[in-house]
Amino acid sequence: MGQLLMRTSGASFDEVAGLVDKLEDEGIAHYQTDSGFWRLGVDGLWVSDSADLERAKALLADYQAEYRQQIREEHRAQHARGEALGFMGQLWRQPLKVLLALVAVGAILALSLVPFMRGL
Repeated sequence: MGQLLMRTSGASFDEVAGLVDKLEDEGIAHYQTDSGFWRLGVDGLWVSDSADLERAKALLADYQAEYRQQIREEHRAQHARGEALGFMGQLWRQPLKVLLALVAVGAILALSLVPFMRGL
């Protein structure tokens, strides 16, 4: 029976593809699942044989540390070149998305504070 190695719902395509390549290089049998149309399943990467699970977990930990370092270096390089976007850059590039996010934060804040302000 397969054992869940990693949930892939929050992972980038590059991260999952790199991990799959590493598992294949190591000869670890695996498969991927998605949550399906109704989102009732699990987006995950599974190890087919339970005996390979510990080796796959060690490989996952090493790969994620390597991937994290690579992403940090790319971000630092973008920042050094002036390509990393701050708040104003995001507002300039995607004004509707930023403004909707600010409205959502304001609405949540207002709904959270209304019960406490009724007595004022």
